[in-house]
Amino acid sequence: MAGFTFYARIGLDDKVRPLHKKLDKKMFYDFADLTKKEKDYITKYVDRIELTYLLTPSVINIQPFINEDYHYEGVMFITIRLRNETKDACLPVIGEIIQGSLPNPVVIVFEKEGNVQVGTCLKRLNKIDKTQVVLEEFAYTLWFSSDSDDETVRQFIDAVHITALSFSNFFRFYQDIHIAVQAFQHAKAVGAFYIATDEESRQLIAQIEQAEAEIAKWKNQIKKETQFNRKVEYNMKIQQLTKQIEQWKQQLHRKE
Repeated sequence: MAGFTFYARIGLDDKVRPLHKKLDKKMFYDFADLTKKEKDYITKYVDRIELTYLLTPSVINIQPFINEDYHYEGVMFITIRLRNETKDACLPVIGEIIQGSLPNPVVIVFEKEGNVQVGTCLKRLNKIDKTQVVLEEFAYTLWFSSDSDDETVRQFIDAVHITALSFSNFFRFYQDIHIAVQAFQHAKAVGAFYIATDEESRQLIAQIEQAEAEIAKWKNQIKKETQFNRKVEYNMKIQQLTKQIEQWKQQLHRKE
């Protein structure tokens, strides 16, 4: 399976014995307060949910990280095999259901048609009810073949390889995976696999993606527009945004 190839490439098989424990869909129905539509997503699009790896201090030399905001005692790797008809728009919904149902930090590996997509979510404790977590920030890679030699895929695999991650505690370990997933997610817009380690870099990437979305909007407007002068105006906006994007990309590259 594609997920197993991915786990092997990032070195998990060398460090931890896989569990391959099937998780019943009913568990998520009962634990999470799901709407009928959300239940339908799991029923219709998910073929199998599996706890593939459970990393704890007893199986790997990484310490828990516990304070008033974060409770990272281990990391779960969940493999979700999707049915072929599953549309990409469904993945964030399924991802949020799984992440919201499990208080532990979870790396989700979606499988479909021989490809994988990796999802992460930073979580913190609910300040009012410490038994609940708040889902702070999601990240998803693009779909990729786990045995691909594509440059972005190779850089991502290198970044999340078990030997490249911090072993100081589980928060740092998981955060390293999360920012690598973000780098893959933003690679197309940024034009490179770029690990954003500070707020300025993250802000530049957000600006680039927003400008790319605006360019797509103006290009769509051009297709619909019949007046020549309006098409010229929209093209000028696209050129200005493109120039701004290049400037932001140069700022990022200077920070490398």
